[in-house]
This record gives sequence, C-alpha cells and structure tokens, in this order.
Amino acid sequence: MNYLSPIKITDCQNTLGESCIWDKDTGSLWWTDIEEKKIWQLNDKQKTKSFDLPDKAGFILPRKKEGFIIGFSKSICIAKNNFTTFEKICDVGPNIETLRVNDGKVDPFGGIVFGTMDANPDRDNRKPIASFYRLDPEGKLQELLSDITIANGIAFSNDFKMYFADTPSNIVKVLDIQNNNFDLHQASLFIDNKDQVGFPDGAVVDQHNNYWLCLVHGSCIKCYDRSGKTILEINLPTMTPTCCTFGGKNMNELFVTSLKKTNGSDNDGCLYKIVLDQKGSEQYLSTI
Repeated sequence: MNYLSPIKITDCQNTLGESCIWDKDTGSLWWTDIEEKKIWQLNDKQKTKSFDLPDKAGFILPRKKEGFIIGFSKSICIAKNNFTTFEKICDVGPNIETLRVNDGKVDPFGGIVFGTMDANPDRDNRKPIASFYRLDPEGKLQELLSDITIANGIAFSNDFKMYFADTPSNIVKVLDIQNNNFDLHQASLFIDNKDQVGFPDGAVVDQHNNYWLCLVHGSCIKCYDRSGKTILEINLPTMTPTCCTFGGKNMNELFVTSLKKTNGSDNDGCLYKIVLDQKGSEQYLSTI
C-alpha cells in the first residue's frame, strides 16, 4: 500500500476538529469544531467556510433528504438552510453537566450509531457515565452499551462489521451486525493498543474493509486489516489527529482533522490530506 506524505490543506486552527464526512454530490468535506460551536466546509475549489451553531456539535452526518444530522451536546437534530434551522429528533442521556454527545456514524441500514462522553476538563477525573446509542431509521432511540467514558472509533464496513472504542481503555472492539444486531455486549476484541503511544479516536473503513484509526496524542494513523493486524502506519505533523474520512474525486484521499494541544505546535488544529493508492467506500446516508 503506497501513499504520499500528509499535506496541510488549511490552517483552520480548530480547537477540537472532529467528525469529517465527504459529500460526493458537491465535492465538499464537512467537519465540526466542537469547542468553537462551528461547522466547517472545504468546497470543490479548496475554499473553506465556517458556520456558527447554537451549541457544541459532536458530529455532523449526511442524510438522503435535505440537510444534515447534528449531534448537539444533549440532543440530535436535523439541520437545514445552511445551519440556520434545527429540528430536534430526540434528547440524549441524563442531564449531567459534563456529559455530551461525541462520535457518530451512519450505519448500513440508514440509522445512526453514536456515543457520548464525560467531557470533564479534569481528564484524570473523567468517569464511565457515557453510553453508545442507536437512532434507528424511524427515529427510535436505543441505548446499546453503558459504562463508557469516551465513545469513539465508530465505523462500519461493507461486510457488516461495526467497530467502536472507549478511548481511555485503548482497545477497539468489533461486532457483526448483518441481521440488524446492535447488541454491543456481544462484541469481541479487535485491537489492543495498550502498549502503544496514542489513544483511539475517529475512524473509517476502506473499500477492502481495512480499518483506519486516528491515534490522538500518538501523531499517527494506523490501518488494520480485518484480522486486526497493522498493515500501515502514517506519521502526521500533528500529535493530535482526531478523525479521518475518504474523499476526493477518486475516493483515494484521506482527510484528517486535529485538535489544538496546550503548548502544542502550529500544526495542531489543522486539516490534512493523504493521497493513497487505496480507495474508500461511499459514505452511507441516513434515512432519518
């Protein structure tokens, strides 16, 4: 597997860049800056634009219909009209001050799977008060797994596997969801990263069902085959890659968001692109 060295696409200086998705119809990349309450767009002319939000957005996800699904801190909404109109679908989780929505992805059946996190600024005192959830295509919310601290690493493969992680545990699990099975208690171990640098954050799966994972505070992205074996490691100019997705005209460009680290470098919080000889799969669209 070959690739070109990562290049900085835009010096957006995101405080917490996350949840990047590719829109093939417009040739645009979309992502969030959670802490700054913004959505960003990189259009087909490589120009960036940001949109202000009324709340922090853990994720932005595409729909078959108009607009996007936004995971606000404690609710899931449909955003329309350039993020000026928001229709609430449901509230999420208990009303705990530090608890907020985090990572999310569209599943192969048109629903969305997402998780919450304890966003306590005191990282050493974060607790397992979060959960993974599924919002099915009819808009029914179901809790899938509790006692989570930071839900992350969610990705779906073409062979109906779901990957997910609780970041502080430093492991990734996998579940076969062929029959609409989202019982995460049945998941098995996929990756054990406990002896490595960095922690699992955002992830994506390519057309060959390899799993690409950002290791935040680890300065790299790793690609794993279906058995969990590392087949490629790409070092980045930033210590803090947060999320990745495939896009571009040929779906062979891996876009990577990052966050600004205290006393970090000017490369933190920027958007990166890696051109590969590997292609990603098309983005699933929610029917919600």
